[in-house]
Formats: sequence, structure tokens, C-alpha cells
Amino acid sequence: MMAGCMTLCVFTSCMDDADEPNTDNLLVTSPVSVGEVNSSISDLKSVYKSLFTQSNAFEEITEDVVIEAVVAANDISGNLYQTLLLRDIDEENGTDQAIVLGVKNTCLYPYFMLGQRVKVNLKGLYIGVYSKLPKIGQPYYTSSGNLRLGPMLFQLCRTNVELVGAPDPTCAECQPKVLDEAWLKASDKKNYMNYPMLVTMKGKLTEADGTAIFAPEAEQDAGYGVDRTLRVGATNVTLRTSTQNDIAFLVMPQDERSYTGLLSYYSSWQIQLRATDDIFPAIQENEEEEVEP
Repeated sequence: MMAGCMTLCVFTSCMDDADEPNTDNLLVTSPVSVGEVNSSISDLKSVYKSLFTQSNAFEEITEDVVIEAVVAANDISGNLYQTLLLRDIDEENGTDQAIVLGVKNTCLYPYFMLGQRVKVNLKGLYIGVYSKLPKIGQPYYTSSGNLRLGPMLFQLCRTNVELVGAPDPTCAECQPKVLDEAWLKASDKKNYMNYPMLVTMKGKLTEADGTAIFAPEAEQDAGYGVDRTLRVGATNVTLRTSTQNDIAFLVMPQDERSYTGLLSYYSSWQIQLRATDDIFPAIQENEEEEVEP
């Protein structure tokens, strides 16, 4: 369950005009440079190809490998738990790649807004795949005793992550790729070079009946989520929603709509919405009534 964000209040005393408030301690990211950019997400997927073609594999980065990318998805609704989608478009080299940065905190979006450019120094962090999802984070033991690549500790943002400039949600990295059924069916698309990705696709939810909501707690699986089937043409895409968040309690629309979110691939394509306005046309007020699971 996503915890609510706490509002941070800062009280200051009277200062001379020449005084400047010291805001360093209010930052969760590094107040100084984490290093010069010397790599890219595209480079990482090339260098660590042997990791990305496996399942649940990871490796520690022991040198200063610094990438720069833009936050294209965050946890603003609570659906993308401890997850940031970093995307890097390099028009000069013709590359457009993304990777998940896992951060162990239940409220990331005030610090990492959509369109925020960041630099990440990977030294001391791990890179690899959680299941088949390309990810940056740290290993952890699951309740079953399995070692998996999970989120990095929140405090490591202070040493390993640097904000660059101000957020620009209109930037190219925040514009989703529009996918159709032909793209989804193409076998050559089902590899780590094509996910994670910010996408939009049009389809109908097969479980929608006018009353069913996206993620009733009574139907959640061991991962605290509910899978629905988004029918894109004649192709099924799993639409996964965590329980207990802004999207979970919405009544699923019965008509065809466009859905935007984080695309990944496991045994089939899966999409996770970032927020309620990732459903277009927007769900109307009479469709937002909460329904008991």
C-alpha cells in the first residue's frame, strides 16, 4: 500500500538581503555533481547484453559509470511502486532507450517529476533484470528466500543521483510511442531493446462490465496487483494495476480507449498506467464511483 507523502514545511527567521538560505539539507539528491556523463542507457544495454537476455540476473557496477536521462514515468498515482522510468533519446546517434530505476521509497514523484532530467552514477549500484525487466537497483531477498534485483536504498539518491535543470513534461522523452497490433505481434520486438518503454495503445478491456473496477483487493495476486486483459485488435496485452491506489478503484470503461503507460514483456506484453489521466478519453465523473470489491 502506498503511504501518503508528507508535506515538508520550512520555517525561516528574518535574514539580511545578503543572506541566502541553505537548502542543501532539503535535497534528497546530490547537491554536487555525481560525475561527467560517460555512458548511456543504450551503451548499458550493449555492454551488459548477457545480463539483459536472462531472467533475474544482475551485476554490481564498481566504477564511475554515469548516465543522463529523463524521468518519463513515476509513482504519482501509487501504481508504479518504487519505480522511475528513465528515458534517453539521442537524435544524433538515433537511439531511444529506457530503463527502470528502482528507489526504495513510497513517494518519489515530488522529488522526481515527469520531465526531470537526472544524472545517475551507477558505482555501488546494480544493473540487470527483475524477471525480464531491465533495471537499476540493489539485490534483496524475497519472502521466499530468493535473491532478486530490487530498488536501491533511498539515501543513495544523495550520493548517486543528481537533478539537472527543471522538469519539462513537454519534452520528447515524455511523449509516448504509439503502438498498434502489428507492432505488438512482431516477434523481433519482444526483446530487452524494446522495453521498458513509454507507450500508448488503443483497446478494450475484456473484463469491463460497467461495474468492475481495475484492481479490487479481493482479486489481488501475491504481488498485490490485478491483471486485466486489454484487447488491442486481436492481440491481448496484460494491463496490470496495483491495489490501493488512484487507478485501482476506477470502474473500467467498456468502450475502446487509449491507454498510456510503462510497457514491459514477461511471457507476454504488459502495460502499467502511471496515473488516471493515462486513460483517454478521460473517465467521466459518473464512471469514477467506487465499487465495493
